Amino acid sequence: MVVDAFSLPVQFIPVQEADLPRINELSNIPEIANHFETVPPVPMETTYALWSCIQTGIMSLWGIHADGRIIGGAGFYSQPGGTRLSHAATFFLYIEPSFWGRGIGTRAIRFLEQEARSRGYLRMECMVAATNPDAIRLYERLGYLREGAKKQAFRIGDSCVDLVMMGKVFLPQKPAVPQGDPPGPGGRDPPVIGSAPGTSPPR
Repeated sequence: MVVDAFSLPVQFIPVQEADLPRINELSNIPEIANHFETVPPVPMETTYALWSCIQTGIMSLWGIHADGRIIGGAGFYSQPGGTRLSHAATFFLYIEPSFWGRGIGTRAIRFLEQEARSRGYLRMECMVAATNPDAIRLYERLGYLREGAKKQAFRIGDSCVDLVMMGKVFLPQKPAVPQGDPPGPGGRDPPVIGSAPGTSPPR
């Protein structure tokens, strides 16, 4: 369990099977579902398939807890070991709209980066619909670069939009800042976080 020390106490706790109804509920909030790969409404069967990926180790997912409940999810998955792609973790993030703009997205990504580094991953990446510029700006602020685009790859209704490919290569860790030194500059998230589409775990 990780407890964040910023103004709003936030915990990142591994999702348990009992949490799946809430995860499914979040997945069907329109502001979140619009950025998911799965076309809403997302059935519980899809959420249970997600749980199967977690149990087999294909995927890691943490519930974002605040105000005594789960307000979002953050996680990543990777290609199987032994491939030339297994050093990269693909991340995803979604947050209940009423909690947007409070720095939770920044904290979640930093938490995921710490977890990914501890497991030996060398980079994190995601794909974001071009219609989600707030998420793109957040990721860029945290050091993620636009690495290209998949043209017309994400369908929204009767139209298709580009998926922006973003990634960050982990640099060697700097020495820890001695206690008592002031923290670095902070910042608030943009109002929309959403989830990186195209990052559903392998089915």
